[in-house]
Amino acid sequence: MIPEEFIRYAFRERVDGIRKLAEGNFGPGALIGFTRHNATIITCGPAGVNGSVKGVGFVSRDEFLPELIKKLRTELSRPYDSKRAIQFLLNEVYIEERIDFTKFVSLELAKKHTWKNLTEGKKEATILFFTPPSTSYEVRCDVEIHGDGPMWEYANAIHDVFHRPEKPRDWRKTPAYLFKIREIYDNGETAMGIRIYPRPT
Repeated sequence: MIPEEFIRYAFRERVDGIRKLAEGNFGPGALIGFTRHNATIITCGPAGVNGSVKGVGFVSRDEFLPELIKKLRTELSRPYDSKRAIQFLLNEVYIEERIDFTKFVSLELAKKHTWKNLTEGKKEATILFFTPPSTSYEVRCDVEIHGDGPMWEYANAIHDVFHRPEKPRDWRKTPAYLFKIREIYDNGETAMGIRIYPRPT
């Protein structure tokens, strides 16, 4: 089981920040809280050792994905409204009972160092979270690359519901990374690298 402390940090506290944003309460604390979304993806391969900040998030469980994709398509067909977009995420996406806490997803928007390492080298990465002043988690993952299919559509749609571009993006240019969690380490100032998943035996 993914540790409760990590779910609280990476999911519940993130959702609380989005609720504050919906209420118009977006002070410095809420801004720092968004570090849970913008993590550093660390890879090693033909492009060298590389760290790239990317938006990441947990994914919907497989049994809920088809219906959620339909709802995402409907939302994207409507004129953009930021308040409605946030409420859509809260009401349809960030439902704890429907989340797969063993997987993260992210989009590849640049296709540079991370892309080269993961397509030409080992399909593994470390996701490094840091929230000031001292909270940090190191999440080691196996990686799948999706250039089509449900997970690819889900990742692109989630991105565009919140970050709606003025002109529609060509999703064919933005594959998705699916990160399957293998290990989690607490790198905070008191733990300093203790493995919390799987728990040491």
